[in-house]
Amino acid sequence: MPRSLRSRIAVVAAATAAIAVLGGGVMMFGLMADETRFPRSDPAFDALGAQVASIPGVTDVQSERWVEAPLFVQPHASLSVTVSDDDLDEVWRLACSSEYPDAVSWGFDVVTVADTRVSFAGEADGGCPDVGFDPAPVVTEIGRLAPGEAVQAAIWDDARLGISTIDGRETADRPLPLVAGADALRAAAGVDPGTPVEVSGPQLGVVVGPGEAQRYHDLLARLIDTYGATALHLGGGGTPIDGIEKVQLAAPAEHHAAIEREIAASGLPIADLPVAFLS
Repeated sequence: MPRSLRSRIAVVAAATAAIAVLGGGVMMFGLMADETRFPRSDPAFDALGAQVASIPGVTDVQSERWVEAPLFVQPHASLSVTVSDDDLDEVWRLACSSEYPDAVSWGFDVVTVADTRVSFAGEADGGCPDVGFDPAPVVTEIGRLAPGEAVQAAIWDDARLGISTIDGRETADRPLPLVAGADALRAAAGVDPGTPVEVSGPQLGVVVGPGEAQRYHDLLARLIDTYGATALHLGGGGTPIDGIEKVQLAAPAEHHAAIEREIAASGLPIADLPVAFLS
């Protein structure tokens, strides 16, 4: 074979190999970038899902077990359950007593008799799912305070009990019963008595300390009913990107001065914060 032909063949082969390697790298990067999941079935995990599904009051079970690129090891498992509040205890007991050997990410969507939906989640690895609070009493209390609402409960990174309305239909006044009930929610959750309770939704956010629930409720109700406030984010829920903690509200311009006076006279932790009005 002539030398020039061999050289051309070698170049073509090298180029083809480089393209294949590059293509494989691009594909692998794509798999990692979008966290592509590859199912990994496990009869023991399937049996756990079937046990949950057999409990009366369970209306839906979604289970998944998978690995991710690039290592394809250490399978992840998740199990999401929709259950009535009357049967939550039985599902919880099963989750706590499960002998499934691997960690499971549990999600709970609990439907109360008042058609409130309360969701929460936690990881279980040889014990009860670690949701950070007592689930059944919290579900009961939220159902009492917020009939017909969709509410998520969680313990957030800075040890706040977060109670969030999540159906996207909320006006600022709809979460007010949860604000008024913040002390009852804290007690129901079984958390430290000093734990702040953050009540939040698209149009309202407030962090309520022990003994502050009714005062926050009354202030918010006045700002909404008397001064026409439509969005109220009363600070305490993390420092904004400009580094300045503040109260932020949307309200008619003619009421701005009165709103500032109400907040300053409230005696609440937000009394000394600057007030910014949203356009």
